[in-house]
Amino acid sequence: MAYKDPERQRSYARDWLKRNPQKARDAVRRWTKSHPEQRRAAKRLYYARHREQHKAVMAAYHRAHPEVLQAKSSGYRARARAAEGQFTSAEWRALVERYEGRCAYRGEAGPLQVDHRTPLSRGGANSIENILPACRRCNTEKGQLTEAEFRARLAAEQSLPRR
Repeated sequence: MAYKDPERQRSYARDWLKRNPQKARDAVRRWTKSHPEQRRAAKRLYYARHREQHKAVMAAYHRAHPEVLQAKSSGYRARARAAEGQFTSAEWRALVERYEGRCAYRGEAGPLQVDHRTPLSRGGANSIENILPACRRCNTEKGQLTEAEFRARLAAEQSLPRR
């Protein structure tokens, strides 16, 4: 129903959206799917106008959910190396829970990092089957070693007599 008064038209539209939320969502989905370029342009414009607010919201989200940032970062590195596979932040959280929040190598508690059993640099995949939670110390020391090579190195270090 068209109204000559723009305010009355907006009021009617708001009321219609409240009465028909599912129809409205479906209509937006159809429009988004059939107008991808216009949607991207609208998102770019919105981001340009609200850049600082968006950055603050995302920074707060990533502080509250570091596992999301780790999965995202690992995915970026894997794509840069053209590695196969990917994992989600939910899979990462489940893996950390399986290790009870401890490093897979030394068992130390604390902040954990994504570690690839077979490093990406040596052709390893970025799937959850190739991932272990590791403390920063172990992840740094392991470097480009495979899991087996690093565990052998740790075992050799433990068998050395202490001075």
